[in-house]
Amino acid sequence: MVKGQPVLATFWRRFFAYIFDSVFLTFLLLAPLLHPFEEGFSEASLSETFSTAFDSHYIFFTLVIAFFVLVYWSVLECWLGQTLGKMIFGISVEGTKKKPLSYLQTVIRNITKVSIVLLFFDTLYMLAKKNNRRFFEVLSDTQVVQEVGNE
Repeated sequence: MVKGQPVLATFWRRFFAYIFDSVFLTFLLLAPLLHPFEEGFSEASLSETFSTAFDSHYIFFTLVIAFFVLVYWSVLECWLGQTLGKMIFGISVEGTKKKPLSYLQTVIRNITKVSIVLLFFDTLYMLAKKNNRRFFEVLSDTQVVQEVGNE
């Protein structure tokens, strides 16, 4: 490690921070959104749900969740440099050019989190390159670093 050089966060720290944030968001978003559906839940309503999976309500519901997921990661990283999961695991996001993060940078780096398929390929890039940076982090000139002493 070169003095003054940031230490890139390990894959596993990033992974567990992501899992924490995902579970947190699930409870934060889905609990209030699913509350109206609690009454009248039965096997018949379950099959009805699957048969109308791509109606306009489902699409709207999916877009609302995607919006809040993107806002959660982007706003917290822009304002604080960290999400709750990153705080717990001692990692943070910073710009590679030593400037404060812009909202556009955080949106670009987090856009893949609205689709598990996009996130998979983005992460695969990071693992293939072995540089601990996802493709969309390279595009947004950002990196995830860990606090000194938490190596």
